Amino acid sequence: MVGFKPEPAVGAPEGKQAALTVVARDTRLVGELSGSRGVRVEGAVQGKLELKAALEVAEGATVEAEIHATAVRVAGSVVGNITATELVELMASAQVKGDITTPALRVIEGAKLEGRVQMRVENLAAKSHPPQAGPPRVP
Repeated sequence: MVGFKPEPAVGAPEGKQAALTVVARDTRLVGELSGSRGVRVEGAVQGKLELKAALEVAEGATVEAEIHATAVRVAGSVVGNITATELVELMASAQVKGDITTPALRVIEGAKLEGRVQMRVENLAAKSHPPQAGPPRVP
């Protein structure tokens, strides 16, 4: 799967995985969460998630937030817009109320989505890699 495996830790021995940030069951996070490592939500998050990595919302978890990540997998409940640069995956138990912007979308039968889907490759890529100025092309 794209983006859902923890990345190797920098300087870690070969085969070791980086730590994954987990918001555990019965835990509630209110505010902004940002970072460059994967996050798994098993409890509740309210606010904003700005990740340069994958986000997983586990079954039974609730997220009320604007989400920006490389890949987003939802098995729980999300209220808020989701923007992913690679993939959004809605599992059968997912409930999403908000708009989704992503170049790739995978929806498993049973998932519920109340919102719009925009599949834009060019706009998401442009945000992460601004065009470089160069000399004009001559035919």
